[in-house]
Amino acid sequence: MVSLMNLRALKDFALYALATCLLITAVHAQQSKTQVMVLGVYHFANPNADVVKSDFPDHLSDKKQQEIAEVLARLAKFNPTKIVVERTPEDTGVQDNYRSYLAGTYKLAANETEQIGFRLAKQLGHKQVYLCDHRVGMDIDAVIKAANESGNKYFLDQFQKTIGEVTAMQKREAQMTVLDALIELNEPALQTRTREFYLQLARVRSKDGFVGADVLAAWYQRNFRILTNIFGTIDSTQDRVLVIFGQGHAPYLRDGIGSSQDLQLIEPNDYLKKKL
Repeated sequence: MVSLMNLRALKDFALYALATCLLITAVHAQQSKTQVMVLGVYHFANPNADVVKSDFPDHLSDKKQQEIAEVLARLAKFNPTKIVVERTPEDTGVQDNYRSYLAGTYKLAANETEQIGFRLAKQLGHKQVYLCDHRVGMDIDAVIKAANESGNKYFLDQFQKTIGEVTAMQKREAQMTVLDALIELNEPALQTRTREFYLQLARVRSKDGFVGADVLAAWYQRNFRILTNIFGTIDSTQDRVLVIFGQGHAPYLRDGIGSSQDLQLIEPNDYLKKKL
């Protein structure tokens, strides 16, 4: 006869075996996916082409160069096999500059493409960086004009509130280290807030057309095309892709990657917050 104690032992063993099998299956599923990290950034050498203008410190200064080196050391722990930057594939000068940088004949500019993308790629022995941007115009002025003409006070008030929030954040981040600023930009809550800001454009229309919705559609089109370019860089499940783009793009790129069954979205702050 099987004792009650033996039955309990068999039950415990069965549960343990099941849990082990589920864990192994989960780990295998993760390993069979290409890992992609989206690092949302501010513009180190800001061309002030965005809606909100900013004035960040010189990122070629000794202080900022040391801060960037700390960021690179943390991102290197992800060990990306490919690094994607916010430049269009047609911009062949970027690859020329990177090859010259590898040869020691090119002095890096202050922008994040070169200060993070080039430096980390060279550090990891990459022969190239990947260019995945796609330019589509975004006529914010047309949205503001339509909102004023239609008396859309709610949108105008929310727009001004958001601009105030972003301006305050940028002034705060200008006083932070590069690492702390990037950590703030990559918090999940900020991705949600960024998405909400852009969606407000859909509230605006003119007498004759869906001005806000059309501008918003162009913004989504740009990000979807960027995603297409990113997907095109992936060759195998062994790839680990680091995507470096302006933070405004991050929520949409994260959504596309996180929704893909063959990709695993990696949180940058899991690496940026780790102690070296």
